Amino acid sequence: METSEYKNMYEQEESHFYYVSLHNLVCDLISRYSNNKFPIKILDAGCGTGALVKKLERFGHVSGIDNNKTAVSLCKRRDLDVSLGSITNLRFKNNVFDIVTCMDVLVCKEVKTDIKALNEIFRVLKPGGLIIIRVSANKWLKLKHDKHVHSTRRYTVAELESKIQQSNFRIMKVSYINAVLLPVVVIKSLFEYFFPSKEIASNISKVNPIVNFIVKALLNLENKLSIYMRLPFGLGLIVVAQKPFYK
Repeated sequence: METSEYKNMYEQEESHFYYVSLHNLVCDLISRYSNNKFPIKILDAGCGTGALVKKLERFGHVSGIDNNKTAVSLCKRRDLDVSLGSITNLRFKNNVFDIVTCMDVLVCKEVKTDIKALNEIFRVLKPGGLIIIRVSANKWLKLKHDKHVHSTRRYTVAELESKIQQSNFRIMKVSYINAVLLPVVVIKSLFEYFFPSKEIASNISKVNPIVNFIVKALLNLENKLSIYMRLPFGLGLIVVAQKPFYK
C-alpha cells in the first residue's frame, strides 16, 4: 500500500462507512462463532493503522502486525500492541492465538504466496481457533484504487475455499459482503475504463456525513443478513474458518 494511503486510513477508519461496517461485522462474527470464554488472545495480521485492533480489545488482548513502518507508527499513536512483521513469517510461537483476523491483506502484492500466509496463520492459532478473512471478489473488476493499495488479487468463492482447505482449516462460514457498494463500484470501474486518466487515487475519502450515515446503516443491515445467510454477490468475501482440534 502507498504510504499516503496509510495516513488516509488513519484519518478515515474510525468514521468511514467502509471501515466501520467491516469492523462491526468482524465483531459480530466473533460473538457468533467463538466458543471461547472472554478474554481471549487475538492477532490482527496486517492491521494497517489499528482501528480494528482497538475495537477488538473488548474481547481480550489484541496484538497486531504490519509490514509498513508508517502503519506501525500510527498504531503506536493509538497506544496499541503492534509491531513490524510479515504475514508470511509471523514472529509468534505455535498455538498462541484464539482468533486471527486478516482484512484485505491476502490480496496485496507484498504477500507473495497466499497459501504460505494461511499456513502461518494456521500455525499460530490454537487448536479450535478461528481465522476471519476478508478479500476482494470479482476477478473481472478493475479499479485504479487496487493499484494504489497494491492489491493484485481478487478471488472467487471456490478459489478462496480451496486455498483455505489446503491449509487444513475447516470452513464455518463464507459469504459475499458489501453488496450495497457493488453497483456503484462497477459504474466507477466502467467510467475509468472509458475515460482513462493517469491519476491513481484511493476510493476512500471524506464523505458527506448524511451519506456516510445512510450507507453505514445499509451496510450494517447487510452484515446482519450475511451472518445468517450467504449473500449471492458483493464487492468482497468474508470467511470464518477453524483450526481443527487435535485428537
